[in-house]
Amino acid sequence: MWDTSERLLKLLSLLQLQGSWSSDALCKELSVTSRTISRDIVRLRNLGYPVTTTKGLGGGYSLEKGAVLPPIMFNLEEATAVLLALRLSPTSKTTGRVDAATALEKLHYAMPKPLKAATQALATHSTSLDLGNLVTDEAPDTDAGTLLLLSRSCRDRRQVTCTYQHHNGHTRPRRIEPLHLVHTMNRWYLIAYCTQDEDWSILRVDRISDPELSPHSAHARQPPAENLDEYVSRAVSAGWQQVTATVRVHAPRANIMHWISPAWGTVTEETSRTCIVRAGADSYDAIARWLLLTTAEITVLTPPELAHAFQDIANQAQRTADS
Repeated sequence: MWDTSERLLKLLSLLQLQGSWSSDALCKELSVTSRTISRDIVRLRNLGYPVTTTKGLGGGYSLEKGAVLPPIMFNLEEATAVLLALRLSPTSKTTGRVDAATALEKLHYAMPKPLKAATQALATHSTSLDLGNLVTDEAPDTDAGTLLLLSRSCRDRRQVTCTYQHHNGHTRPRRIEPLHLVHTMNRWYLIAYCTQDEDWSILRVDRISDPELSPHSAHARQPPAENLDEYVSRAVSAGWQQVTATVRVHAPRANIMHWISPAWGTVTEETSRTCIVRAGADSYDAIARWLLLTTAEITVLTPPELAHAFQDIANQAQRTADS
């Protein structure tokens, strides 16, 4: 449902922005097959959107000129799915003409009034932070209803009661005062004040269960940081950087920068042909495999365990070559 709703809205945006589209162009723009495009066109027509088909050379799909488009008939769960998908989707791969901001604006405009307040709360009280992705970790399932409830509590400054599962698997009831939601590294995080601990916490939303809005108002408190995205970035980075290492990369800093997300390390120019990378991850093996992606010569400065990790990878590669 999430993928289909997102794709339908993108398809509608394409048809609104350009007079006519060939099936091949739409397939390339949306990365789907012509059969999928045909099915989606039927879906749009069933929703009341006047999409016409022109046969023959130079033909394609277009919206009727002067047509008055009906409201988008999404329920709350569907509207939330589309909102989140667009918030997290990149700009169009080929032309850049359709971006998330444009589609979000149209979604909000066409949405029935009862849905606007709920989705607007989520849009206002959440941000997306690009810290890269965890290659070996799948994105956990996050309940859209929980996100809506938490964003509403942020907007209305209401306390929330819930059960929270910690990293070690233990659970406990918590009373929290949500402040802001952040999406990064395929996860949703909630900045909230925990009344039992009398301190701010960063909670994984997928580990929150049975959330309920409390009749009690949240207290006026000083936020834990002026920049909440940076606050989450530091905490998430510290959590994943269980080990750290320093290496000399024999390549210009400009060639290496795009490989090193701020969440995982820093790149400092040493000379015009070398740079120093200080990196962290959950293991030395992960750092070694990650640095090999740069395809540059690397000198390990510290610690010796990283050099051992490189040797283990080399041995594995040799066994594969010999097999």
